[in-house]
Amino acid sequence: REQWAESSTRIPSTTMMLTVASATTPTVMKTATRASSRTASAPPRSRAPGGSSGRGGRSRPLTVLSLSRHRARVTRVAAAATEVSDGGSNDGGPSSPEGGDDGNDNDGRDDEYVVDIDYPEFVPEFLRFNKEDAATVLITFAVSLGFRHFIAEPRYIPSLSMYPVFDVGDRLIAEKLTYRFEREPLAGDVVIFNPPKTPKTRNVSNEVFIKRVVASAGDTVQVKNGELYVNGTSRGKELKLEPMQYSYGPFTVPEGNIFVMGDNRNNSFDSHVWGPLPINRVIGRATVKYWPPSKIGGLPSYAAASIGAPPLK
Repeated sequence: REQWAESSTRIPSTTMMLTVASATTPTVMKTATRASSRTASAPPRSRAPGGSSGRGGRSRPLTVLSLSRHRARVTRVAAAATEVSDGGSNDGGPSSPEGGDDGNDNDGRDDEYVVDIDYPEFVPEFLRFNKEDAATVLITFAVSLGFRHFIAEPRYIPSLSMYPVFDVGDRLIAEKLTYRFEREPLAGDVVIFNPPKTPKTRNVSNEVFIKRVVASAGDTVQVKNGELYVNGTSRGKELKLEPMQYSYGPFTVPEGNIFVMGDNRNNSFDSHVWGPLPINRVIGRATVKYWPPSKIGGLPSYAAASIGAPPLK
């Protein structure tokens, strides 16, 4: 009775293990089923010494349990590998909470702008630079001023006094090296200048004008019969829009001066109104138009030789 009671007790236990095995793999389930059938049909055996049952006792349940544990270990390893892979794809490498926090802190410190100059309270915050940026701004500003003062500067046309060569709103580049190192202004040059201080220009003597040189020192200028004459020869017919409506001269240009006029002769405030222009009032020579885009390029020449006039002094 004890043996049969023991067998009847093992059968439900085996059935429970079959249920666990069925959740793992079909192969294990088949093995456990065969073991259960042999246990139920075989005659009861006496327990082996030391509490170990025979072949139909504990050997099969141990196999099922080992497979279950192995499957659990494989599952844990796969989960760990998946977690590492996800961390690498997001961060570019293995994730490290401490490293990530340090990186965020470093980013915050790098983005912080430190002002190491004591500014007065009235200086707005957007103008409060640190020493490095302040030096960069000052150097850039100094280079810009130096270039504009010594080399070249942009200018725009505010009136029609130089029409049709220049229209209102045209923009040009005036270079300053030629008159500093090479030569003085010549007839035909388009110059930018500050007008001389005379009773007629006292209100505009600090403004910048743009006109064309028509005569140099020693030349005699005269306007008669609607034409400009330099040293008795008509000049600039190809530039004028209409016959000149005034008379002037004759006038000889003194040393150290030039005579300038607008191409739109009847609508120009120039030397025929306020006299000759001292060379030291000249700022630069217009060389290139850069605006509007349709007019980009050099300036038309003052074609004195093309009309048979002798060279100017």
